[in-house]
Amino acid sequence: MRTQKKKTTKKKIAIMANIGPDFFSHILRGRRRCPPLVAVRLEEVTGIDRSVWVWESPEEIRKNVEQFIYSK
Repeated sequence: MRTQKKKTTKKKIAIMANIGPDFFSHILRGRRRCPPLVAVRLEEVTGIDRSVWVWESPEEIRKNVEQFIYSK
């Protein structure tokens, strides 16, 4: 019998980083910049470098998040 892995979702990432899912969505869509302290928490959760969260384009951030989600 195969066990099904639970998929990491964007909502779960937000909750683990102690931010609201809506705020996380705004970061991913480029509507809000990621504050440095939030970037540190997101780095701890995802392993994506904090500089990506703060300085990269929304497209680059989304690409990294998708890689993280589908690597699990």
